[in-house]
Amino acid sequence: MTYLPQNQIASYREKNKPTCCPILSTKTDDWVLDHDHQTGMVRGVISRQANSLLGKVENFYLKMCKGDKEFLPVTLEAMASYLENTRTDVLHPVGLTQLTKRFCNQGLTAAQQISTLEDMGASREQLDACSNQKQRAELFRSLTKQKHEK
Repeated sequence: MTYLPQNQIASYREKNKPTCCPILSTKTDDWVLDHDHQTGMVRGVISRQANSLLGKVENFYLKMCKGDKEFLPVTLEAMASYLENTRTDVLHPVGLTQLTKRFCNQGLTAAQQISTLEDMGASREQLDACSNQKQRAELFRSLTKQKHEK
């Protein structure tokens, strides 16, 4: 085991920084020296954002889930597998609301929103009945819901 004095952290970080963050796969100029808060041992150099995310995940797991630190990697792997492999063709009501809000808040012009609605199969009559964003959003919601109804 080697002790890294405070006055050598910057040079260690500079010498060991990766080309991109090993957690977020992003390039940055904001690197931090990550360490395990339970053992005090350096784990590596990662981006500040990844360090913050990792700290939040570890703290939540240890405090709220009352999990053992040694099982956190297994839990994270299970979470990744779940996110990658679990899919249904069932649209959640909150999901419909989120999609509708995204339609409204992505900064599309009226013409772009109409084009999107046309691509979704909106009829000319439906489009002509929409004179403002609120009505276009309701049409988007209706078309999205119809697409997923059985």
